[in-house]
Amino acid sequence: MTRQLRNTVMGAVLLGLLALPAANMITAAGEQNGQSGQPAVSVTADKLEYDGKTQVATATGNVVIVRDQATMTGNKAVYNLKSAEADMEGNVVVEQPNMHIDADKLHSTNRNYIIATGNVHGINGDKKINGDQVEYYLDKDYGIVTGHGYLEAQGSQLWADHIETWMKEIRAVGTGNVHIESPADNLTAYAGKAVYTQTPNVNNGVIHLTDNVYATQNGNSLTGNDIQIRLADNSVQSMNRSTVVIVPGSE
Repeated sequence: MTRQLRNTVMGAVLLGLLALPAANMITAAGEQNGQSGQPAVSVTADKLEYDGKTQVATATGNVVIVRDQATMTGNKAVYNLKSAEADMEGNVVVEQPNMHIDADKLHSTNRNYIIATGNVHGINGDKKINGDQVEYYLDKDYGIVTGHGYLEAQGSQLWADHIETWMKEIRAVGTGNVHIESPADNLTAYAGKAVYTQTPNVNNGVIHLTDNVYATQNGNSLTGNDIQIRLADNSVQSMNRSTVVIVPGSE
């Protein structure tokens, strides 16, 4: 569980790592390379349009945008130079070295807020993030996964209806139908809510499980409604009535 929730926080930044270059690719398509100082961008599509009055650029049909080592493909891309809003829709795929994201739609606003919707799947090395919708606020290092949320790192998984992460604070919250699997630790846990907090650069992480908690490890089981696991000494504390079942020889 220690490994799982710590890497959950790491995994939640995945969207920012993947989507930020993608958003900048669309942004740069409307700028001159000499003015922006950014690498050149190539845009290929069946149809390309630019409205000088509205300052909206549109690429339609088999769109391929390439910037540095990043490639973005989709059915349609739209960039508004006035509002700095970018949209890509229809079989959206972003590829970078060791990174991949696919979704039905991808939208960025003011080069700070990014939202991917519809069957979102992201991969960064051994880390994965899935959900119906994934949002990321770059200035706050804050991410939100809504609907069928899933995070995976180093072989451990977290499922929840809704997942939030604060990278600067090192905090992650999974809410609704929380399910944790850590095969390396023979650990399985279920709860209504899971909260992980840690002080940066300090080994004081705490996992707080609430609402119908049920956890098993090596044949032992623990049930309750308010349970804390402190990672520094691997201790467990129940905050109210609970039951632990210990199988002799399995500790």
